[in-house]
Amino acid sequence: MKGKILILLVMFVFLLASGCAEEDNTSVPDDSDIPVPEADEDAQPEESASLKSGKEHIIRLENYGVIRPAELNISKGDTISWRSDKKQGNYVLVSEDGLFPDEKLSYKVSFTYTFNEAGTYSFIVKDIPEMNATIRVN
Repeated sequence: MKGKILILLVMFVFLLASGCAEEDNTSVPDDSDIPVPEADEDAQPEESASLKSGKEHIIRLENYGVIRPAELNISKGDTISWRSDKKQGNYVLVSEDGLFPDEKLSYKVSFTYTFNEAGTYSFIVKDIPEMNATIRVN
């Protein structure tokens, strides 16, 4: 009798375990399953789209008062992305020439600006004057 109970108990455990171990049959749809919206032929192109024809550059605001690169020469139509690498807290980017309002930058969040006018522009990080950058637009 004890042998039969033991066999039934082992079978029960086996069935219970096999029911919990399902195969993962989830599939990821390929690109052919995603509908692509059709372009509106009558739509006018956005003005900002034509300004994105230049190169893109990144300026990193790092820890310990470091900004890289601190000087950059670019062409009209180029875009700069400022990116904070500071894990805790924020940096506040200030355009000393008033190109844009002060921008609060969080960790790995970028702020981008497209330069459309030639000139030399200065930027600082609020409360950290040694963190500054100069951008020359030709």
